[in-house]
Amino acid sequence: MPGKKLLEILVCPQCKGSLTVIEGGHALVCNGCQLKYPVRDDIPVMLIDEAVDLRVGTLAGSKQTGGAPVSTFRIISGPNKGLTFHLEKFTCKAIGRAISDPNKTTMFNVDVSLSLDEGTKGLIQHYVTRQFNDAKGSVTDSGVGSFKRTSDVVLDDTSISRLHAMLFYGDAGVGVLDLVSKNGTFVGGQEIESHILKKGEAIEMGETKIVYEG
Repeated sequence: MPGKKLLEILVCPQCKGSLTVIEGGHALVCNGCQLKYPVRDDIPVMLIDEAVDLRVGTLAGSKQTGGAPVSTFRIISGPNKGLTFHLEKFTCKAIGRAISDPNKTTMFNVDVSLSLDEGTKGLIQHYVTRQFNDAKGSVTDSGVGSFKRTSDVVLDDTSISRLHAMLFYGDAGVGVLDLVSKNGTFVGGQEIESHILKKGEAIEMGETKIVYEG
């Protein structure tokens, strides 16, 4: 169960409302917007994509994308081992490193908070145009062409780059793009610049391994 001090500072990432412990400490609920956030190994997973909307009984992220197909990823090694996250169709999300801070509260954090510089935006636009035939609009912090950018995956792995890779889910499948990271992104033991994932394949970066479960 999360500690009392942690509960005093945690708020719902959607409405910034207070949270209540339920299910014997295995979940937190926001009474305002009725989102239930899981607690895994005493770590609150404060991801809207992971929250269940109690009003409809489905993942909040699926509701936001109109019930679009959802892909699931599970972290099987590294500091955030055991956690999962989702990617809805026609969305994208960045993967990067949390800012090192010894006083930072331990949690699987989650916001669209990883800034994109102009060089990275150009790389992403080129990839999306080539891989997904999507040349609509420019790259912004809220989206990439037709792809809506959802909550980034911010990991506690000091061996990955601050902005390491980006995931996309479109008609061509689920793709991963390395964002010119310092230590590289690997799939099947091979370093990649970009790759369309097959079910069961794992993305490796630093100490972290993320399996695409389909």
